[in-house]
Amino acid sequence: MFYTEFLKIIMIFKMKNKLIVITGCSGGGKSTLIDTLNKMGYTTMPEAGRIIVKEQMTTGGDKLPWIDPIGFCHLLIEKSVELYKDAAQIEYAKDNVIFFDRSFLDAVSYYQAHAEKDVDSYNELIDQFKFSNPVFMTPAWKEIFSEDVERKHDYEIAVSEYNRLKQFYPSKGYTVIDIPKESIQKRLKFILSLI
Repeated sequence: MFYTEFLKIIMIFKMKNKLIVITGCSGGGKSTLIDTLNKMGYTTMPEAGRIIVKEQMTTGGDKLPWIDPIGFCHLLIEKSVELYKDAAQIEYAKDNVIFFDRSFLDAVSYYQAHAEKDVDSYNELIDQFKFSNPVFMTPAWKEIFSEDVERKHDYEIAVSEYNRLKQFYPSKGYTVIDIPKESIQKRLKFILSLI
């Protein structure tokens, strides 16, 4: 117990960058925001789910959200934690900020919804690997939503996902702020003004 607490303290002192999560509704513009922030010189971490879907589709794997959601969840949590650890090793980031396209909290919430199990076993992980407050959320936005090869669900499922995450993050101690449905430039200005 003492050793675990000691490791948490060491990690906090080593972490000099703010770890900002952009999450929310599928098809709500998260990846566009992350891509634009990256082009502006900010350090960004990709969406773990898309990485896994690409890997599974390339290798003929079946750990896909529309085939094996529970198997996908396990890979998603593992990859999300790996991305967090990668970010923790980054020495320099523009304005000392690293942006995440979703986080492992999304993965744990997804697991809770699909496995219909309590996720208390992940509380230690959630406590150990902290992100910065606030967490930014893209709300459901039907006008820009579209399905693609890696996103095989409809708008109603995306809305349900948004509502689930909107409750899950605060239950784990995070303040959630919705990103306005505005132009990409206005959305970015809004986010950057609050970090």
